[in-house]
Amino acid sequence: MIEILNLQVTKNGKSICCVPELVINAGERVGIVGPNGCGKTTLLRVLAGLEKNYRGHCAITGPSSDRVYMHQAPYMFRGTVLFNVMYGLRVRGLDQRESELKARAWLDKLGIGHLATNRAKHLSGGEARRTALARSLAIAPKLLLLDEPLADVDDAGAGRIVHELTHFNDCAILIASPNSLPGELVTREYRFDIEATNQSMSGSA
Repeated sequence: MIEILNLQVTKNGKSICCVPELVINAGERVGIVGPNGCGKTTLLRVLAGLEKNYRGHCAITGPSSDRVYMHQAPYMFRGTVLFNVMYGLRVRGLDQRESELKARAWLDKLGIGHLATNRAKHLSGGEARRTALARSLAIAPKLLLLDEPLADVDDAGAGRIVHELTHFNDCAILIASPNSLPGELVTREYRFDIEATNQSMSGSA
């Protein structure tokens, strides 16, 4: 589904992301692991189609409409939590009733059904992440790109997230994290090679 070879993103003469080789198959759950500043977020942005200024090869099977990128500080639309989760469903043509049923189901699965009528702009960081994840999962993407989805989430909420992602089928999931992720959540890890990035930085100087 994803094939990357010698990917490099450079800003102001500095290499900020270097991925020599990475292949991800449909349905895999892969942890993208490395310290802050190593290029994890940049890689997700390339895969989401938001970062187009790169060198190397990056091929992704399927249309961009099948991809969802969830930022580590997800944007909340005006209105309620329920409205936010329904948004993508309504854009894709589902009627009001079906959209609401699907949205409420995902809110319940992630343990925040009780927040459905709350104003989304007033959520805590962890609540916003779970709302954004419900919004992402509701539209059944084929490629889900998550930037630190467990940050600021309490243990109970993190458990819900791990459970739902583990059982979310027919979707490749990439999860950026500074630390190793729970073994049941990811099928394997890709660790950023900081030495390779530093060498790229030296070569581009």
